[in-house]
Amino acid sequence: MSQKFIGAVQGFHSVITATVTVNDQHELIDVEADAQAGTVGALGIEQMQQKMKAVHSADVDAVSGASVSSTSFKNAVQKALAVSDGQLSAEDALDVTVPNPKQSTTDATTSASVHPDATPDNPSPVMPAVAYKPDLNFDASYDVVIVGAGGAGLAAAAEAARSGLSVYISEKSGIPGGTTNYSGGVIQAAGTKLQQTTTDYPNDTPEKHAKLWLQAGENMVKPELVKDLAQGAPQNIDWLASLGINWISVYGHCHIPYVDDANFADRIHIYDNGTGKGGGMGDGLVLTQTLLKAALAAGATIDYETPAVALVQDTNNHNVYGVKVSHDGQERLIKANRGVILATASIDHNPALAKAYNAQHYNDLMFNTCLSAKSDTGDGLMMGLSAGGAVSGMGGTIDFCGKTGNGTSNQVPTIPLIFVNGAGKRFVCEDATYAYQYRAIFQQEKQFEKPTYMIFDQRSISEPGSVWATESLAADVKKGVVKRADSIAELADLIDVPVANLHATIATWNENMTQGNDLEFGRRTGLKPLQAPFYAYHNQATNLGAIGGLTINVDGQVLDNFDQPITGLYAAGLNAGGWLGPYYPGSGTAISGIVHQGRKAAQALAQLN
Repeated sequence: MSQKFIGAVQGFHSVITATVTVNDQHELIDVEADAQAGTVGALGIEQMQQKMKAVHSADVDAVSGASVSSTSFKNAVQKALAVSDGQLSAEDALDVTVPNPKQSTTDATTSASVHPDATPDNPSPVMPAVAYKPDLNFDASYDVVIVGAGGAGLAAAAEAARSGLSVYISEKSGIPGGTTNYSGGVIQAAGTKLQQTTTDYPNDTPEKHAKLWLQAGENMVKPELVKDLAQGAPQNIDWLASLGINWISVYGHCHIPYVDDANFADRIHIYDNGTGKGGGMGDGLVLTQTLLKAALAAGATIDYETPAVALVQDTNNHNVYGVKVSHDGQERLIKANRGVILATASIDHNPALAKAYNAQHYNDLMFNTCLSAKSDTGDGLMMGLSAGGAVSGMGGTIDFCGKTGNGTSNQVPTIPLIFVNGAGKRFVCEDATYAYQYRAIFQQEKQFEKPTYMIFDQRSISEPGSVWATESLAADVKKGVVKRADSIAELADLIDVPVANLHATIATWNENMTQGNDLEFGRRTGLKPLQAPFYAYHNQATNLGAIGGLTINVDGQVLDNFDQPITGLYAAGLNAGGWLGPYYPGSGTAISGIVHQGRKAAQALAQLN
């Protein structure tokens, strides 16, 4: 005779409730979940249900890629089981403040935090390439092998499979989507019907779009990649619409001081997340699920928790023939008859590669917060390097202010504030697009080896765009998140800068504000003077990933250091470099490139004989 029991815990998004069915031996025979649908956590919980049902037990590992929610679900299941064997009352099992009595007292093992004086860790599982020989025995064979099921890999898979190719996807995590899941899913494109009919830029063109990206690239990008992306972006909007994406609105990123305004336009396309809204953190899940469904419907195969650990490459001609994958300690060789597409993002959680290639990103790993998927350990870069691939565009990051969101949308003005460095002086246009600001913040903090601060006043929090109200500001002051001062001298002491410099900085700002004109840095919003009491917030980057990867051509082929393509090897999205400059130029650029390059690599493979 079976019985049902219920347990509940607080999850990442909401309360997670598990209903378990057990037999007379208290063995789990079924488990149901009540969790917030349409989230990354829900994907992980679905995988956990399948695992638990397969082994008739809650004793399974958390799903990588959704570890918080899947661990919470496991705790809810174990609380329900604790009721079945008398360890908890039914009432306590539903009380989220009551802990799981079956939970291990041993903390989950995580990678060591980065320390400036320590030798940085390289957590990538990648090993040297397997030597190809004509008689090498492969375990499976497909036209296209894709490494990584994030946005780029899934776009490639959907395009390739819908073109009639057999497709295999090797995914390291337990769920699809990668870092794209956590994004807003927005995409930049110029000249679309939606832009023409809903914005003030009906005559915008891909050519103007490319000019902006090229200027923002500061001569550090490959023009052919940027131009190809700008030309393809509106076509990708239409392609995604054909797969079921419903585009609903368009906005723009904030200005870049040296970029010609004639090349600027509202180009960031938002799709409906199912509620009539979109563009928020986590809405990328809509995009990745749409791409996954299209790929699977067209016949693609995907293996989860199966990282690719090596390429299969001919040591004589350097052609790539496939990959080695690993699952539960078992290794298999998968042949790629036409080519391998690397789509594992950049070096986001690989401190060793960050230290070697990207100073700003390494600084973020040491001192700030990186929100990319934990599985982004530079595996594609490592495999490309092992095959003789070159790297491009290393050095930038996608950094923004996670506290205030300053500079993330031209629809939200910057409040009256200034940024000051360790010398007490302004150093950047504070309402420029966010990553432009944060590159300057990084440079100033390294130059002075001191923090930079956002300085504002009591009136600032009443302005549109403020994340603070009187109560929340007081709470942040009490917690020490924000510093409060009744005079410039007190403020200078609190943030450890020369009082004379800070006094001059604020006096200059206030004098310019009487004319409503920032003569120093060309600020456009929040043009009001500052007066005591002053508040100071330490600028701290929230990192959404590193910029830079393998060198590619417009077909996505990986190039060696002599600009020669490595036959059979492709890269897409943030696994590829040379199409983004030393800072991120604005929201929607990454997803635009991810979708475009995934499709381009697949199209190139479809055209091979």
